[in-house]
Amino acid sequence: MKNNIVNIRLFCISSISVFFLFSINVAAQSDTGEGRSFPLVVVFLLPFIVLALFGIIWAIVYPIMFLWGAVSSSKNVERMHENANRRKMSLRQRRGREILNTIDGGYRRNASNVGLVHANGVFGPSHWHLVIGFFNNLIGGSVTVFQQVISAGRAEVMQRLRDQAEAEGWDEVINVRIDTANMTPQSSNSKNTIRGVEIFAYGTGIKYE
Repeated sequence: MKNNIVNIRLFCISSISVFFLFSINVAAQSDTGEGRSFPLVVVFLLPFIVLALFGIIWAIVYPIMFLWGAVSSSKNVERMHENANRRKMSLRQRRGREILNTIDGGYRRNASNVGLVHANGVFGPSHWHLVIGFFNNLIGGSVTVFQQVISAGRAEVMQRLRDQAEAEGWDEVINVRIDTANMTPQSSNSKNTIRGVEIFAYGTGIKYE
């Protein structure tokens, strides 16, 4: 932790020093050139002006994005889940059966080729979902809004695995497993940390004779 603080301080000092030298160079070139010199104060204030403009834009845009998320985020999750289920049923109709299997496939002995098949995706709740989850955690119990996001993510990744298996020409994928990994740094306690979950599905592709 101390090393990180020292590195941040060194970076800040180095950045300020480089900016100071750059400002002096710009001012010197302006003084020696023709016409009016470029004010040194403006050069110093330029990054602060840029940061102030960014803060103003963010203060205006963020509430709009938050309200848009409140209106559309739940519908987007439902739409993603429905789309994955629709693609699943379409593939099942084309193949005549479910292509994914959680068992080892030991009952079949006529495999001509095998290989690893995998698919993944990163999913996360919107800020509106986080607000709902926060109030839900106050009283405890099942956090339904997070379950919906993860369920839609799992359905999407499993369908990506089916699509990948079909694209590679596998007849079946056995030993299908699905893992999740938290994308949020465990050492971070910041409320502004991006929250996301990676869902990884994999299995053994089988090509029968």
